[in-house]
Amino acid sequence: MNVPSIVAPWWSHQKAVVASAYGAEEVYLWVPFTSLRMRQNKLYNFDDLKDTINQLHAQWTKAFLTMNIFPRNKDIQIFESITEKIADCGADSIIFSDPWTFRIIRKYLPNIPLHLSTQTTTLNSDSVKFWADLWVKRIILARELHVSEIEEIKKAVPEIELEAFIHGAMCMTYSGRCLLWDYLWWRPANKWECNHSCRFQYRVFIQEARREWKMLEVTEDENGEHIFSSRDLCTIDRLNELMPILDSMKIEWRSKSEFYVAAVVKAYKHVRNCITNWKPIDENIKNLVEVIPHRTYRDGFLFHNLQEFPDGEISPEERKTTTEELITTTKGTAWPLFNRNFFGIFSKDRKEKDWIIYHHIDPKEELRRWMKLNFISPDDMWILEITDILDKNSKKIEKWDCNMQDVYVATDHKLNWRECLYLPPKEIK
Repeated sequence: MNVPSIVAPWWSHQKAVVASAYGAEEVYLWVPFTSLRMRQNKLYNFDDLKDTINQLHAQWTKAFLTMNIFPRNKDIQIFESITEKIADCGADSIIFSDPWTFRIIRKYLPNIPLHLSTQTTTLNSDSVKFWADLWVKRIILARELHVSEIEEIKKAVPEIELEAFIHGAMCMTYSGRCLLWDYLWWRPANKWECNHSCRFQYRVFIQEARREWKMLEVTEDENGEHIFSSRDLCTIDRLNELMPILDSMKIEWRSKSEFYVAAVVKAYKHVRNCITNWKPIDENIKNLVEVIPHRTYRDGFLFHNLQEFPDGEISPEERKTTTEELITTTKGTAWPLFNRNFFGIFSKDRKEKDWIIYHHIDPKEELRRWMKLNFISPDDMWILEITDILDKNSKKIEKWDCNMQDVYVATDHKLNWRECLYLPPKEIK
């Protein structure tokens, strides 16, 4: 059976390493001033970039560089200078969008494999053939495609690799060609200034006069109304339909925690491997996608045709009989379902006191002695109990709160590092 690779993004060196440790075979990294999603990137210099690539390679993970902005005239010079600087960083491929950037990348890195970004909105096999003739190795397909269309492209151009998004946050324009923030504040989302304005609160009501049943839900709940905010993509229950036609499966997250990174990669890697090896799926691992903070899930256009309802609209099965009932429902909101269940990730640092090993952690929530928490590691998932807590001065304490720095905990389980502590949603008060 075909075994597509799992591709994960980074926001920092730590998250790149975590993604690799939990099972991602490929990680894509943002390059300063040449990537669309730079606002919260934790890369501060090119030495950090090289260090991250070297660490990924040490863990047998490929490193891709994302250089997919659509530059304007004033951006051309800086793009070329950045390309020259990263020419010797050891990346395994570069993701690009613009034809001119294709020429510049080829000038300074003539032999590096190139991947075409989803930003180009590649929708048909003839476009794929065009780029294949230019020796582009992989096409990251538009998110608007249906699974049947991807299958047709694969049959028409079998020699080129196809990649598609399978999980995570979705842009309001799906493939990412957004002008909303350009219009509001002249901060170009198609360069490196996207600030997720589609997630803001807007008060709008839309009704198509000739189709009264086709209405957008815009009533306000306790979180406001997020009409432009797409639901999150989740295809874990239909992975067996995607695997035969894809060479790589891409996960998306923006500004998420190490726990989110670890949980999503671990869940999809587990399900993929179980399908490949004809083994039963562990539902506890698969359901990690439900434990992480997320918006309402759906499987996007991959399994829904364009002529059906766009994201955010009321589906046929959700339809109400009257306009009044439609106005009063908020079932379609794309606000995150929950957030505060991540307690932290263990680092390599540890202390020993009274023959007991204490592990360093940067908690996101209050930790108390004798607290029981779920944890996941690259190889395991279990429940552990915090048996003791030390502050940074090695003094025993009963609990840690957000006003304190550095905490070390002893547990009833042997730990290495990168284990993530969390609570399932139903246990969060």
